[in-house]
Amino acid sequence: MSVLISCEVGGTCMAASPAEGSGDGSTEGASSTVTAPRRRKSAAKTIPTVECDAPALYVARRMSRQLTAPLIVNEYSMALIDVTRSLHHRALFPPGTRSWPADDRQRLIDQIHAPYRQQIRAGIESLFSTQSYVIHLSIRSFPLRQSGKIRRTDTGLLYDPSRDEEVDLCLDWIDEMYDVIPMLRVRRNYPRRGTTDSITRSMRSEFSDLSYLGVEVLVNRAWAGRPLAIRDETIDQMCVCLQRVIAWPQSEAA
Repeated sequence: MSVLISCEVGGTCMAASPAEGSGDGSTEGASSTVTAPRRRKSAAKTIPTVECDAPALYVARRMSRQLTAPLIVNEYSMALIDVTRSLHHRALFPPGTRSWPADDRQRLIDQIHAPYRQQIRAGIESLFSTQSYVIHLSIRSFPLRQSGKIRRTDTGLLYDPSRDEEVDLCLDWIDEMYDVIPMLRVRRNYPRRGTTDSITRSMRSEFSDLSYLGVEVLVNRAWAGRPLAIRDETIDQMCVCLQRVIAWPQSEAA
């Protein structure tokens, strides 16, 4: 069984080609170049700035190292197009690009959305060449507060309840984390359902539930965004617990 890790929300690139790779063995970046709409000097000057999900990107990179798993990162800003959304979703384009001409919006699909989806698809298929099962972990974070209410959860595992393999994986992983890192509050299908439109939901429609396990790992920024030693220890222990569930030998780094 192999693990693929992705982060769809950690990019900052607005127009130029992002750098390929990070020098740590990760598979990051895309070779496409996004061109600004006609009659616009630059995309960066015509759309709002959207901060990247830095905590999610940090967690994804560390998990990739700890699990020795390939990492795929969307280097482009969510202010351009949301690669987690299906083409029919009304939130595919954020407010800043929603009003762009149809051909310019299509260019975003052709140069960012479609290539990234293909990169994920190819990554999964590559792992299938040597393994019967692939666990795809899509990493992102969520804010501590929403609508003035505190979210009293540290980590959420989002999966499809109708897919037994995903259910078993998440239940076993949560049990291991409860024993190893009891201070980490983990909830299932929170802060949203695992069946909502996402990259994992899209991949589920392409791969068998007996071989593809797509799980979104949502981490609370209250802890994932703080550069403390306990953050790294928690991420590492999450990886150790996953290794135990899928019967992997623990890495020396863990």
